[in-house]
Amino acid sequence: MADGSGVTQGVTIIREDCGAFWQVTAWPDTVSAIAGQLGEITGISAPGPGELVSANTGQVARIGPLVWWVIGADAEVARALAGIAPEEGTALDMTDNRVRFVISGPSARDMMMRLAPLDFRDRSFAVGTIAATAAHHMSVQIARREEAWDVYVTATFADAFFEVLAETAGQWTH
Repeated sequence: MADGSGVTQGVTIIREDCGAFWQVTAWPDTVSAIAGQLGEITGISAPGPGELVSANTGQVARIGPLVWWVIGADAEVARALAGIAPEEGTALDMTDNRVRFVISGPSARDMMMRLAPLDFRDRSFAVGTIAATAAHHMSVQIARREEAWDVYVTATFADAFFEVLAETAGQWTH
């Protein structure tokens, strides 16, 4: 598992490149305008707080009251995001700043419950939900897929975080 991916009997961990990764921030009085621009630029209606929407063009996640992530944007979308007017908001290319770990398998939910202080049951953490939290003293964002959880961590902490994931997943090795 030293390469950043691994499988135990109950949990699979895959380290992925997120592709183009942008953070878009609105000013308090431009939230609606920026949400509209994101919809036009990405072809995905800007989600509400704590929501993540996926489409063929990538993903858009609302990670804060004024902040969205655009994950997997192509070059055309990236150019358009870079063109957001400063009086309306900001767009920051964070492509080299984030790593995604995909946690899946029959014991993935149990592992997630040991990893972070969130309620990972379906009724509380539905598919399309994203939440910011801490996991072993590291700031992470966790998104729910149909059969997996995506854990986003800064690139500087990725190797250390993988060690935490591998150790936690080891509980399901027989």
